[in-house]
Amino acid sequence: ALLGGEGKVEHLGGRPLEAFLEPPPEGLLHHEVAVKEPEERLFEVEVRPLADGGGSLRGYVVVSRDVTQQRRLEEQMAIQQRLAAVGQLAAGIAHDFNNALQAIIGFAELLMERKDLPQDVHQQLQFIYQQGDRAAQMIRQILDFSRKSISRQKVVELTPVVKEAFKLFRRTIPESIHMELVIEPGEYWVRADLTQIQQVLANLVVNARDAMPQGGKLEIRMSLRTFAPQEPRPFAHMAPGTWVALSVADTGTGIPREILPRIFEPFFTTKHPSQGTGLGLAQVYGIVKQHGGFIDVETEEGKGSTFTVYLPTAEEAKSEEKEEGPMVRPGRGEKILLVEDEEAVLETGRRLLESLGYQVLTARNGREALEIYDSQGSEIALVLTDMVMPEVGGLQLVESLRQRGSPVKVVVMSGYPLEEGWERIWGHQVVAWVQKPLSRLRLGEVIEKALRSEEKAEP
Repeated sequence: ALLGGEGKVEHLGGRPLEAFLEPPPEGLLHHEVAVKEPEERLFEVEVRPLADGGGSLRGYVVVSRDVTQQRRLEEQMAIQQRLAAVGQLAAGIAHDFNNALQAIIGFAELLMERKDLPQDVHQQLQFIYQQGDRAAQMIRQILDFSRKSISRQKVVELTPVVKEAFKLFRRTIPESIHMELVIEPGEYWVRADLTQIQQVLANLVVNARDAMPQGGKLEIRMSLRTFAPQEPRPFAHMAPGTWVALSVADTGTGIPREILPRIFEPFFTTKHPSQGTGLGLAQVYGIVKQHGGFIDVETEEGKGSTFTVYLPTAEEAKSEEKEEGPMVRPGRGEKILLVEDEEAVLETGRRLLESLGYQVLTARNGREALEIYDSQGSEIALVLTDMVMPEVGGLQLVESLRQRGSPVKVVVMSGYPLEEGWERIWGHQVVAWVQKPLSRLRLGEVIEKALRSEEKAEP
């Protein structure tokens, strides 16, 4: 654009044109101008002086390029890379905490089984168990964020799930907040873990509620969004096609722009410590990513926020199997080889298994386990092993058992789900895997199912 003459433009973005002749600010290749109206846009601007034949300044040549979408995608990539690094750290910490919690919860549960304890001691043990379980829930939130939690996904239609959740929210959200549910026409088939999707909705609704202490409006909306191959999509790596868009909008305080890049980080919160742990949105982020989805945020201070979750659609499920509730029958004296390098977890596991009616042999790593199996293999009904151990780990142990031609079943336990390599032996010896910390009921259920059933046990 040639600017000059009558009605010439002397300023751009509140700055004189001469300012654009200077080198751009440090860290930028070009000058940038933000435009607020009619909608917020960002432009890269280059200005060059235009002289006449005598060398006198005649005007300026201004070249601008709209980089709004590019900057948004760059910010998304930077946030995702930072969150991925935090997630790896969080997963490692969670694994260590789960080992410690296994001992705390396990021994508390064992002591509560005793009938000779005074009532006040039993109540204190109950408190220890409850607090241990609460800590385990927090660890599960961290694992959700790092995408290392157990996710039991199946093809489901989300409409009844969202409607049922909305009924529950209406009973728990203050009357000062007007709630609306909008489900646009269509079928919403996705592959999802229903418990985790309900958790996503609950966390977003609680966040919206807390943003409106004086009341307001909260809307849950579900729609289908179809993106053609050439059509711009909200995220750079989002595939074209049809997506389920599930949003929670509020008319609350909004999110300050300076903290927006950090809202999905674990333990980051602007609330008082008594009002939240800073894990809610981190858990949402991890669950959505675990489902192959994306989460977008639109916010304006003083007007409110809208969180939109995008989930890929799936083909309609033809039939669903009914799930059985937990049921534990006591063991019949079967001999179980327990392999665990953490002394406290090994001792807890041994006592829990013995309380369930099993005989227990113990080993502190895969090498010791193989030595025991070579001498007593015909008597061992099942191997219960940790994944990560010194000398010989769980994966090497299972492969060694297979090389020996052993028919023994194996249940794997860990602070986080199976990693690369386990798919090679899954379905041979490995019939189930479970996540620490384990309650007595859960441990008994998994062991009983693994021993009695010829089919692969569910995680």
